[in-house]
Amino acid sequence: MNAPSLLDRKPVTLTNNPAIRPPRAAATASRRVQRDAAAADVLAVQAYSRVAAAVVAVMVQLGIGYRFGRLADPAALLMIALGYVAFVGATAIFVERRRRARPVVVTLALAGDLAFIFTMTFFGTTAAHYDRALFGAVIIIHVANVYFGQRQAWRVVVIAAVGYVLLLSVAWGIESPVDRVEQLWTVAVGAAATALIMIHAFTVRRRLRAIVGLFERAEEGDFSQSYDEAADSRPDAITRVGRAYNRVRTQLASMVLTDPLTGCLNRRGFDQALAREVARSERAGSEMALLALDLDHFKDVNDTFGHLVGDEMLRALGALLGHTARAGDVVARIGGEEFAIILPDTPSAGAFQVASRLCELIELHSFPPAKPGGKPLHITTSIGVVSGAPDLSDDYVARFMARADAALYAAKRSGRNRVRTWDETMGLLSDDNHQITGLGETAKYT
Repeated sequence: MNAPSLLDRKPVTLTNNPAIRPPRAAATASRRVQRDAAAADVLAVQAYSRVAAAVVAVMVQLGIGYRFGRLADPAALLMIALGYVAFVGATAIFVERRRRARPVVVTLALAGDLAFIFTMTFFGTTAAHYDRALFGAVIIIHVANVYFGQRQAWRVVVIAAVGYVLLLSVAWGIESPVDRVEQLWTVAVGAAATALIMIHAFTVRRRLRAIVGLFERAEEGDFSQSYDEAADSRPDAITRVGRAYNRVRTQLASMVLTDPLTGCLNRRGFDQALAREVARSERAGSEMALLALDLDHFKDVNDTFGHLVGDEMLRALGALLGHTARAGDVVARIGGEEFAIILPDTPSAGAFQVASRLCELIELHSFPPAKPGGKPLHITTSIGVVSGAPDLSDDYVARFMARADAALYAAKRSGRNRVRTWDETMGLLSDDNHQITGLGETAKYT
C-alpha cells in the first residue's frame, strides 16, 4: 500500500470534525471546571506550606527582635499568625469540600497572603523598613503567576500596590520617618523585578502549554506536530522535554494507531482516518466508500490449527490487503478477523469492483500452512460495501459504519464468500442480533 505514513497524514479525530465538535460553550464550561478543580487542588496542597511559612516568619521575627533588643509585640504577632493559619485552614477545607475553587476564591486566598505580609510588616518593623513587604509581595505574585495564571498575578499586583500605599499612608499618618523619595525608588525596583518575573513566567507557561498541547493531541492520536526546538534560543529543561517527545513521536504513533499483528491501522487509527476522509469528502463534494471484510469460518481455523496459525493467517491477510490497496486507500483491522478499507473518491460501482476483486483474490490466495511442509491453507471472506457523499450530520459516521456492517452481515446470511452493497431496503444492524431487513447487490465466488 502506497498510503502516506502515519506522521504525514493530517489527523482528524471525531472531536475535531466540525459537524460533531462539542459546542464551544460546553467546551469552555468544561475547561472552567478543570481550571477550578486544579486551583482547588493547589490551594489544598499549599495550605501546609503557607502555614509553615507563617510560623517560620513569626519565629524569625521574634528571634531577631529578642537578639537585638528590638522586640515587637509578641501577642500581636502571634494573633496575626493564628488568624492567618485559621484563614488558610478554612480556605483549604472549603475548596476540598467543594472540589473546586472559582477565581474569586483564589483571589481572596492570595489577598489573605498579602494581608498577612503587610500586617506582619506593620507590627514587626519600623516604617523605614516597610519596603520588606514588597519582597514578600513579589513572592506571592510569582506563586500566583505559576500556579493560577497571569490574570490572577495581575490582580495580586494591584492588591499589593494598594496595600503598600495604605501601609505608607498609615506611617505618614502617625508621623513616622519615611523618606518618600527612597520609597519611590523601592517601588520602582519592585515593579521592575515583578515585570521580569511575569515575563519569564509567561514564557515558561507558553512553552509548557505547547508541550501539553502536543501530548493532548497525541492522546487523540494526532502526532502530526513536533516540538519546535529552533524557537528556543537558549535550550533548557523544557527544550529537553520537547526533544524527548520528538524522538519518540514516530514510535508513539505506531503504537497508538497501528495493529501490531497485521501492520494495518487499529480501530483507533481507523476511526481517525474515517472521520478525516468524511470531512475531506464533504469539503470536496466527492463520494467515498467503505468496505467491511470478515473472514468466513475463521473460528474453525483457530479451533483446528490453533491461535498461532490463525495469527499467521491474519498477518498474511493484512499484508495482502496492504499490497493490493490503491494509493490513498486506508486498510485497518477493526476486530478479531474483521478488516475495513476506506476508499476515497470512489463511487458505488468502483467500490463494488474493488470488493469483488478482493473477494476473489482472498479465495485464491495460499495462506501459510499449519505445519512446515504442509499444504497451504485457504479461506474465503464476506464483504459489505457502502458508498455515498457525506453530509456531515452528527451521526453520519456512525450510520456509514452501520450500513457497511449491515451489508457485511447480509453477505454472511446469504451464503458467505460474496460481496453485498448496502441499499435503502437493507436497513441498519440491530445492536443485539445483527438483523437485516433486505438484500442488496450481490457478487458470489464459489
